[in-house]
Amino acid sequence: MLVTGSNFTHNTSLSIRLSTDGFSFYASPSKSSFTYFPYTIDPTISLSANFKHALAELPELQNPYKTIQILIDSSSTIVPFERFDEERIEDIYNFNFPHLRGKVVLYNILPQSNTAILFSIDKSAYQLLNETFPQARFYSIETPVIEYLVEKSKIRETQKLYIYFHEHTINLYIFINGKLHYGNNFNYSDLNDALYFIFQVWKTQGLNQFTDELHLLGSLPTDGNIRKELLKFIKQVYQINPVSEFGLKEEKGIQLPFDLQILTHRHI
Repeated sequence: MLVTGSNFTHNTSLSIRLSTDGFSFYASPSKSSFTYFPYTIDPTISLSANFKHALAELPELQNPYKTIQILIDSSSTIVPFERFDEERIEDIYNFNFPHLRGKVVLYNILPQSNTAILFSIDKSAYQLLNETFPQARFYSIETPVIEYLVEKSKIRETQKLYIYFHEHTINLYIFINGKLHYGNNFNYSDLNDALYFIFQVWKTQGLNQFTDELHLLGSLPTDGNIRKELLKFIKQVYQINPVSEFGLKEEKGIQLPFDLQILTHRHI
């Protein structure tokens, strides 16, 4: 389904989001003009084969673009910058994810949080993307989220736990005075599953149920009111609204992934 914010003939940027749940494409010459088109993939074929089909089926991908950004939804690991070694990124990543060997390991430097994030992509897909868009820059989907939360967390001097929901995964980050102190992620199947992981992190990290804050963002579980359940045990629970944050309203029932909204509306 194609969603267009306004008509334009010259595109300046293209943002691509690749996930095992589907692809998303966002073309925009400005913050007020955009074309967004999600793309359903065939799970029985490879990532690169799916992208070849998208290239053949979507004429918007044939347009010239000044800048191209590619978001990768894959397993990632956060490394404090003082321990980061570019020559050892494959060793570090493969140690944490031994079942993912054989992929191309990439990294982003996150200057505001003084960390690096390691992530991976299928080799054939990486080669295809580089050949198709040689000027493209690759990012983990967590990169724009973390950099955005660094600034967000500086408001009020309290410890804050942020929960980012996407594709049945939750990423949890704890910030203290604008500094990242904890990062982890879990796969969840339903609301109770997500609540279990959240409460475990809240407890093991020693957060205070009265003075510390919990913030929800992304695609929240639809099988219940998670904020209502959390408020039974934690006093300060908030939900970050992308409309108020970025001014980009839902169009025709289509909502952009939160990480893609950050990437397309902020410079990282």
